[in-house]
Amino acid sequence: MATIITEECINCGACEPECPNTAIFQGGVEFDLGGAKQAALSEEIFFIVPEKCTECVGFFDYEACAAVCPVDCCVTDPDRPESEEVLVERAKELHPDTDFGDSPPSRFNPTPVAAADAGGAAAAGAAAGMQMVAAPVAGVTGRVEKPVIRPTRSPKGGEIELTRSLELDTPFDEVLGHVKRRDVSGASRIVGLALLALSPLLGALPHKTKAAIEDAYGDGRFFSSQLATVLNIVQNFILYPVLFIVAAIMTGRFTMFTEGDRGAITLGLFIAIAETAWRLREGVFGYKPATQMNYGGSFYGAPLGIVLNPIVARFMRGRRSGWVPVEGFYDRVFESKREREKRYGEVYNVADFEHGYYIRMELPREIPPSAAKEELGFADEMPDYDLRLAVEADTVTVSGSVSDIELRKICGVSPAFPADFKTEIELSGAAGGFQYRYEDKLLEIAILKDGA
Repeated sequence: MATIITEECINCGACEPECPNTAIFQGGVEFDLGGAKQAALSEEIFFIVPEKCTECVGFFDYEACAAVCPVDCCVTDPDRPESEEVLVERAKELHPDTDFGDSPPSRFNPTPVAAADAGGAAAAGAAAGMQMVAAPVAGVTGRVEKPVIRPTRSPKGGEIELTRSLELDTPFDEVLGHVKRRDVSGASRIVGLALLALSPLLGALPHKTKAAIEDAYGDGRFFSSQLATVLNIVQNFILYPVLFIVAAIMTGRFTMFTEGDRGAITLGLFIAIAETAWRLREGVFGYKPATQMNYGGSFYGAPLGIVLNPIVARFMRGRRSGWVPVEGFYDRVFESKREREKRYGEVYNVADFEHGYYIRMELPREIPPSAAKEELGFADEMPDYDLRLAVEADTVTVSGSVSDIELRKICGVSPAFPADFKTEIELSGAAGGFQYRYEDKLLEIAILKDGA
């Protein structure tokens, strides 16, 4: 995929001199391609000529423009997929006098170890818990890393400081349950009983739709994503074998209540087991706690969701979010942009309920790549911030600070990696008390409304 520069570009010009292919130009500037002048691809921001971009394959094991961009707007283009072989051939065409060797540097194979020159050192380094960085390829110009041995270490974690005035002694789950509790009238109780009765069917819906229904009704005694999913799974262990038996009888394969039933029942149970494992994979394989799991839908839940989503949307309660760019894209490139916004404290959701508010803020999981990170020998995992949580009047303030002194040095030279952040979230009314939970880089805050 050729690299592109998104509209977030601030025209700082840091990327232009880093390109080994002279593929980056300032907005409005004509460029030469095949001996002919071409019109600028953008009039307002820097742009990359795709025919000259090799994603730095042949020169670096990373994209040089992305490494220096302070706003992370140099990303690979998902609409222009290109293999490593294609990019190597393009590099050879652009640089006919350069010998790239058999295994040139490439982002497809980052930091390979040069076996011939560093075999003994690699073995010694591995024994000492150290890592090797790739040796330069002969004949290739550019800033290719030299072989070094460096330790990998994890920085210190952080602590959470609270404003004690509004903090409650009640456990978090109990406070959150009270926040989401709905005052049930006679008519509302009838709706709740209907939801409870339909839970085995509604449990087939995708997690997002089930969560919307749960929040819209607001009383977990009648409907919850967890309970509905469990009831639907139990139902499917009965439904699938029955459907296969019916299908076999209708096709004339066997008569009911004969030995032929066993194959249909076994097939139905096997599909039910496989589907259950897939739906609960975050808990089964990812070891996520039940409160943080996504309870996936059944295979027939998607069409059912298409029918019910417009109805559910009418009853959704107020929700607000921080700025989460490129939402819906799950490629590694877009996930790195989401990580950047987490470092600024901008990835959060606010749900406004009848009795309170529920805030969910995601914090970064990885230390961004940089030369300073490599030199200091940090591992990839981001430590916990020192957090300060203040809930005062109608405002929630979350402040984060990198506590490790050595890691703060990386913040000083690495783009889009502030050492401190402060996020203020305004509520629609005054807060009466709060409790929080922090697990696995996820900060959850349950806030009761004043007088609730």
